[in-house]
Amino acid sequence: MWQLVNQTPYAAERCFARDRDGAELWVVAVKGTFDILSDGSTRLSEPQEEVCKVPRFHGEPGKSSLMYEGELISGKQATDVILHGSARAPGGRPVTQLDIAMRVGSLTKVLRVFGERRWRKRVGLGLTSPEPFVEIPIVYEHAFGGVDSEAAPRSDTWERRNPIGTGFASSPDRLVGQRAPCIEDPRFLINTWTDRPPPAGFGPLCRDWSPRRERAGTYDAKWQQDRQPLVPLDFDDRFHQCAPDDQQVPGHLRGGEPVTLLNVGPREELCFALPRVWLVFSTRLGRQRVEHRARLYSVIIEPDAPRVMMVWATSVPCQNREHMLEQTTIREKQFI
Repeated sequence: MWQLVNQTPYAAERCFARDRDGAELWVVAVKGTFDILSDGSTRLSEPQEEVCKVPRFHGEPGKSSLMYEGELISGKQATDVILHGSARAPGGRPVTQLDIAMRVGSLTKVLRVFGERRWRKRVGLGLTSPEPFVEIPIVYEHAFGGVDSEAAPRSDTWERRNPIGTGFASSPDRLVGQRAPCIEDPRFLINTWTDRPPPAGFGPLCRDWSPRRERAGTYDAKWQQDRQPLVPLDFDDRFHQCAPDDQQVPGHLRGGEPVTLLNVGPREELCFALPRVWLVFSTRLGRQRVEHRARLYSVIIEPDAPRVMMVWATSVPCQNREHMLEQTTIREKQFI
C-alpha cells in the first residue's frame, strides 16, 4: 500500500496532501540530477540527489537564504528557474563591477555585481568606490535588504522582501559605515539611502518573505471560524512558486530549452540544453488504474559543480479512497 515502483534512474518520493478545498491528493515528485559536460552535453549524475521533503538553507534557518524549497507539492502553475553560483571575474583578473546573466529558453535575467562598498558621510550620504573582487557568491545576504536593529520595533524597520540583506535603514545616520549591497538589478541601481529597489538575486525566496507571504492569504478571525484548517479563500496558488517572479516560466518548461550563463561559475560562458525527459505514471486505486503525467516544476542550475537538477511532480485525487491506493509505477519513455 502507498508504494512507489520507480523504474527510472532518478530519485522519487511521494506523500498525501490536500487541495485548497480539503480534498486529498496523492502527490509524486521525481528529481533528476545531470552533470554538465565541457562540450555542453549532459549525463546522469552519480549519485542522484534526493527529493527535498523540507526546505534547506545555506546556514541557520531564518538567518540565511533559502537553498532548496520543499519539493513534494502540488499546484505550481509555472516552472521555477533557480541558479546557485558565484559571480567570477573573467580570467581571474580582479574587477570592481561585473554583469552576470542567465538565459533559459525565453527567460533572460541580468544582474550587476559590485565589489564591497560602504555608506559614508561627506556632503550628505554617499557610497565609497567598489573594491576589486574576483568572486562573490550570488546570495540574498549580498542584496538590498536587512533589519534596522537599532530602531524601535515598527513595521518599517525591516525589509520584508529580504530581511537578511544589507543596506536597509530607517535613518541615514544608522547607515554610516554599513556595507552596501553587492548585487543589484541594473534597472534599479541604488543612488540614495532612501532607494528601496527590489532585492536582486537568482535564488529562491523564503515563504515568509514578500511577496510570497501575502500570497498565503488572510488568516483572521473569519478564517478561524469558517475555514480553519483549510487555506483562506484568498490563498493564491502562486505562493507555491519559490523563484522570483521574473524567474517563473508560465505553462512550464518541457526540457530541451537552451541555457546560457555568463560570468557565473568557473567558465566565463556555460552553454547547454536542459535534458529532455518523458515520464509516465500509473497509479493503482483498487480495481482502477490511473495513467497520469507530470509537469516540470523546478530547474535548479549549479554551475560550480557543474550540474542541473530538474523536478517533476504529478498528483491524483483520492478523496475517501486513500485506503484503496496501492502503488504508483514510474517509467521513462525515450524521445524519438
